[in-house]
Amino acid sequence: MTEPGEASRPAGRPGGADGVPPPVPQPVPQMVQAGRGLVTAAAGRGVAVRLLGGSAIWIRASAEARAALGRAYPDVDLVARKRQSRDLRAVLEEQGLEPERMFNATHGARRLLYHAPPSHPHAPPSHPHGPGSGGGGTWHVDVFLDTFEMSHTLDLGARLEAEEETLAACELLLTKLQVAEVNRKDLSDVAMLLWDHEPGDADGPGQVNLTRMAKVCGADWGLYTTATGNLAACAGLLGELVADPGARARIAGRINAITGALESAPKTIAWRMRARVGRRVRWYEVPEEVVR
Repeated sequence: MTEPGEASRPAGRPGGADGVPPPVPQPVPQMVQAGRGLVTAAAGRGVAVRLLGGSAIWIRASAEARAALGRAYPDVDLVARKRQSRDLRAVLEEQGLEPERMFNATHGARRLLYHAPPSHPHAPPSHPHGPGSGGGGTWHVDVFLDTFEMSHTLDLGARLEAEEETLAACELLLTKLQVAEVNRKDLSDVAMLLWDHEPGDADGPGQVNLTRMAKVCGADWGLYTTATGNLAACAGLLGELVADPGARARIAGRINAITGALESAPKTIAWRMRARVGRRVRWYEVPEEVVR
């Protein structure tokens, strides 16, 4: 996995070999530092926690991808196991985070929400949620317990520890592709992940477990429909997102390979029955707006 500030490159592209200077290493985003600190603190208490979202994709990305598609990461997103939620709550509070008590009382069986006060060590100086450039800003930690429930539901707990520090690339990709009302930010994150990860049949650095992805989408017509639609949307936006022709072609090729594998993968009876209904009935949920 690429370390922060390391000028990593895709295999077969040694620095300077093509006459193009390596990209300037990007500073580690504040929320990446904060998220890594929480993962480490939880591990010290025997609590398995993994990062997801844009900051997790940043961690897995090369310097080239970071320079081209890196963005502001306003908060920290984590996944943990429900059975360890009590211990995790203690860890988060020890780290100076404050619980959103009403939200946690209502949703605590599947999701937790914490916020960092402006005095927190990782408070950005000019955070968009904060009081402005004159002082530290506040930020949030969103914790999903076992399942990720947004436009579609994903079981993340069973594969929480497939890789270190972040969720496996397959799950990271699915959490982005499951967004029914997708936006440019989500599609940019998809492109950033596929910049350095190629479809394969296993997890690991530089790999998207396509076998796992095809199985999950082959059991859920709704997820399959949203995911393949978003892959097509990402492919259509690559000309705007990625300036480098080689990287753009590589990402497009990987999108095609993933789409083809999802289309040709075996489908369950439930998938086929739901496909008969098609788009006449809404196939996704409208996520509840979280008030922070």
